[in-house]
Amino acid sequence: AEAQTEYRTLPPGTPKPQLAIAGSVRVMPSTPNNVKPLVRHYSPPLAELLKTMNEYSNNMMNAMLIDSVGGLQAIAQKSAESAGVPQSEIQLTGSDFKRVSPRAACVMFLAIERYLQPYQMTIGDVFAIVGQDPGILNQRWLPRLSVIKSGQLQNVNAIAGALPTQKQGTVWFAIMNFGNYYDGFSDEQQLLLKNLLNDWGAAQSLPTELAPLPARRNNTSKNEIIQQ
Repeated sequence: AEAQTEYRTLPPGTPKPQLAIAGSVRVMPSTPNNVKPLVRHYSPPLAELLKTMNEYSNNMMNAMLIDSVGGLQAIAQKSAESAGVPQSEIQLTGSDFKRVSPRAACVMFLAIERYLQPYQMTIGDVFAIVGQDPGILNQRWLPRLSVIKSGQLQNVNAIAGALPTQKQGTVWFAIMNFGNYYDGFSDEQQLLLKNLLNDWGAAQSLPTELAPLPARRNNTSKNEIIQQ
């Protein structure tokens, strides 16, 4: 079902991927000399991959990216340095232990925002925008135009990101709950954000500092046939 959902986000007419293996698979230590490439695949740029990963909370993509940049410890150290918080506020020691303080979650968003600015990009280029992008966030009643990353691990339920308002501008927030009231936590988080917007007013359009770069919409994957 997840693969079908993601397939529907591809351009109309995209053939469904199919693969059939006849016989056994043999793993070779190096590429044979007589190999002739038939098709070359061009991946979307990293920013587009990150956005897709965050839209659907794709754990397999997440694990591959973690390995490619040096592992959890390297990420924790670099994140703490970039955000300017003590290492104790970002602890990543395994798949079943990830601890980030609310302050660290907010300042990491700000650090990402600063990093993207020289490229004329915003966090809207790498995180899901509620009401505009597909993905798991649209299954919840979250404020439209907010840029959010959700997180769920065992009995922890958290959301963090940017909430555009009329009176306070963009408000950066982190809400983290721990306990057995799992489904209820999501409802309470949504209610809190709704109450804040009742006081501050909901933004009618996406602020410039959160709006994705329009030119990046054309950055998609493609295949090139090398030999017929």
